[in-house]
Amino acid sequence: MMYELISIFFLIVLSAIFSSTETAYTSLSFIQVQSLVKHHGKGGKLVKKLSSRPDTLLTTILIGNNLVNIAASAVATQFTVRVFGNQMIGIMTGVLTLIILIFAEVTPKQLAIIHSEKLALRMAYPIQVLSIVLFPFIKLIGFVSSAITRVFTPAKKAHTSLDGILHMVHLAEREGVVENYETRMVKSVFRFNDTQVQTIMTHRTDVFSLEADTPINEVLKEITKEGYSRIPVYDDDENPEYIVGILLVRDMMRAIAENHGDIPIREIMTKPIFVSETRKVNELFFLFKREKLNIAVVMDEYGGLAGIVTLEDVAEELFGELYDENEIQGWEKITPLGDNSFRITGDTSLHQIEDRFDISFTHSKYVQTLGGLLIEKIGTIPVKNQKIETPKGDFIVENLRRKRIETVLFTPHAPDEEPQ
Repeated sequence: MMYELISIFFLIVLSAIFSSTETAYTSLSFIQVQSLVKHHGKGGKLVKKLSSRPDTLLTTILIGNNLVNIAASAVATQFTVRVFGNQMIGIMTGVLTLIILIFAEVTPKQLAIIHSEKLALRMAYPIQVLSIVLFPFIKLIGFVSSAITRVFTPAKKAHTSLDGILHMVHLAEREGVVENYETRMVKSVFRFNDTQVQTIMTHRTDVFSLEADTPINEVLKEITKEGYSRIPVYDDDENPEYIVGILLVRDMMRAIAENHGDIPIREIMTKPIFVSETRKVNELFFLFKREKLNIAVVMDEYGGLAGIVTLEDVAEELFGELYDENEIQGWEKITPLGDNSFRITGDTSLHQIEDRFDISFTHSKYVQTLGGLLIEKIGTIPVKNQKIETPKGDFIVENLRRKRIETVLFTPHAPDEEPQ
């Protein structure tokens, strides 16, 4: 009698081990597996090997779990018949099922979710040995199961997508593993390849430039006032958008120190970099590194000046607004105002807005910024205080500058407020 009770207890413990091992391995994330490989040597590599073959892993565990559960049921039935008689078999079956459910299924699996990494490491070698012992049965069961699966489900190869990675970052933020600003930075890195130069450039109407034939001494005061270290240079009095060079303040100060302040800017200017407004920001970044010049002239599709872009603009796409000692701090791209409203600058990229508020706007492929989106929505240049309603929220035009939207006030809709 005692032997049978000990056997039942031992079999239930084995069932709990198999159940918890199954949950531990199925709940391991890709990042956790890589961490185990990095910090636990051979054990971590074995965990990765087992995780990479889920069919074999699960079949091994399920065979072992079912064998011990069947054995526990057989021993319990034999014990019940011998001690209590046939009439108690139904009651014993119910009691054993409840015990297995609580102590060999639910509780072990809950613990396995919490301690998945430790359990996966400890059970890696036993599962590996068991998979070798049960190899013929695993292959047979796997063959039959795959044949049935292929009949009802076409083969699909699992792959890691950008949305999947961003979803993991979101979960890490919710769990407190990463901070909110780190999440925004990660998103910005992944959006780097999708963002066009026209989204981050300074528009041509705001570009400060100098005429090529102007003597250096005559522009010194003006340059000091503006505070720029790299200035576009044009070559046509009637067309200041015809950029032919870049004046580096460093070169200008060297010329003045050598008593050459009377020479024209043309003699010390640097050859500019020209880029298309549709060029990707990541390509621009590597162009800056290769050419060793931190400013580029942006051209539109007709060969005219669209604006200028600097390495600082690229950095701000990743880290947010940056200010030096010569700049007056202005509005951030997205500024919370309270009462579920936000001030957003018109040149904010749609990627930033969609990532920040977890929403998606419908727009043409030519629209890159919030200002462009709103103008496309209403089909004309808006006026100050004009309200523009969208399915994702309401926009109020706060400031305009030279017919361009400078800032808007945004009140996002709650999910249940969005029109069906």
